Amino acid sequence: MKRYKLLLLAVVAALVSGCYSDDTNLDYKTLDLPVIDNPENDLALFVPNRAYKIKLADRLQITPNVVYKEMNDLSYRWVIDGKEVATTKDLDWECDMETNRVYCYFEIRRNSAGNSTIFPFSIELDQPYVTGYSLLVEKDGALRYDFISYTVAALYTFDYYENGAGMQIPFTGSNPRLEEYWSCEKASIVGKEMFLDDDPENCASFSGETLLQEMTLQQEFMNEEFPDNFRLKDFMHGGFVSYLLAEDGRVFQRKGSRIYYTGRFLNLPMQYNGKQINGVKFITAKYSEGYGLIYDQTEDGGRFLLVNFDYSTSESDSGQRSGQITEFPDGSAMSGITDYELIDGWFVKDAAFPPGPSSVMMLFRRKSDGKYYTREVKITYTSRTSSVEISEVYEEVYRELPEFGPDSKTCVIRVDGGSSYKSGYMFYTSASNPRKVLVKERTASAAPTEFHTFDSDVAAIVEGTMKSNNCYMLFALTDGTVMMYTTSNRNVGSGVNFLTFEEERVIEKYQIDGKIRWGGFKYGGFSSF
Repeated sequence: MKRYKLLLLAVVAALVSGCYSDDTNLDYKTLDLPVIDNPENDLALFVPNRAYKIKLADRLQITPNVVYKEMNDLSYRWVIDGKEVATTKDLDWECDMETNRVYCYFEIRRNSAGNSTIFPFSIELDQPYVTGYSLLVEKDGALRYDFISYTVAALYTFDYYENGAGMQIPFTGSNPRLEEYWSCEKASIVGKEMFLDDDPENCASFSGETLLQEMTLQQEFMNEEFPDNFRLKDFMHGGFVSYLLAEDGRVFQRKGSRIYYTGRFLNLPMQYNGKQINGVKFITAKYSEGYGLIYDQTEDGGRFLLVNFDYSTSESDSGQRSGQITEFPDGSAMSGITDYELIDGWFVKDAAFPPGPSSVMMLFRRKSDGKYYTREVKITYTSRTSSVEISEVYEEVYRELPEFGPDSKTCVIRVDGGSSYKSGYMFYTSASNPRKVLVKERTASAAPTEFHTFDSDVAAIVEGTMKSNNCYMLFALTDGTVMMYTTSNRNVGSGVNFLTFEEERVIEKYQIDGKIRWGGFKYGGFSSF
């Protein structure tokens, strides 16, 4: 038995020695290894085990100070996330990471000895432009894209980036703006942004990670040709399907796959029931609601058409129902609207578990008296059957909005879904004084109250992230002042005092060089929208 054990050990030893290749050079005169000489951890040089932070599409340049007695005997490899990206001593690599962190190493090989020394490091993706406040600022006849980054993990953490895109955006219209949208590729997808200008030649989509232009609107049309006399007014995207609204009312549709920039806009305008749609306005919901709204002006008056988004990140869904149009039931007062013209609209409450009731607030101007009115409805929509139910929130259907004017800046607080119907707030500037901001509880019949009168005209009011514990708002003034305002851990439901401006809640203030033309909140990830 002892002899068998010795034999077994001998076999195991032979197998181990056969599988292991020892590349070590046993010439003790050449065992000195190359080193990275950087005793002060100078960040301008290579620092092993360091986590390098870099933005997407930026270049990571690393210069190691390699010391060895026979430098000509050395060869090099840079490996990032398992892929060889360079065989030079210095690294010059463009970041194209798909994950937030990757592990890497720098290999120095002694060719004559046949062995290597490995120096590990990591790269972390720096994404300051994913979530925060977007600003379009006019300077020297063009727009730049300024960004105020919001760190979700830490309260009151903001960083200001002037011209984060590093480029000038040409524009001609009086209402330049950005519209964030998402594909159906995956739940973690970062949104793109469509830049909207009256001149379609200036319109383009921008990366949600870098803010850089990726594709012009003209490239997204069939044959890369705009329809005749096309001037852009509005844009709506629902994952598999997209819509463009021209100033003359024509609506153009694109159907694609679940990834960005697939499919092309048709040059022929949309029709419904054999008649060309005469669009006025799009109202876009959260994609989980399953639909968007097109306001169509017909010879019988205005009407709302409900468009099925059929948005889904599941591979089993093909988006076959996307683009299907449903009219609202008879008696809903969502068609035959004659005395009112639609100005704007917002989704103000999300369904907790679709298909549950969501809520849409609409702003109208009554033709007979020129005054402004709001209307709010609850909508329950089932995308798989296209069934729709509707009920009014106001007893009087249309409710006058005092002191609102054609140039008023507006911010409607969106309330997250839940089992109870909570009330939010509407902020807007007074028609008689563009410095004065009024606030009104959205569903209450009481008149608005004065929130605050600023030292300069208000250029934009923007709601930030709305969660159960905190809400951030941006107030941008025409003199370049931008203030970040917080509710300081207060819910914005009914009964909460959200009607008084308190100076101590201004947690950040910036002075912007240029004229602020537009402001908005960028959600970044689809799950935050």
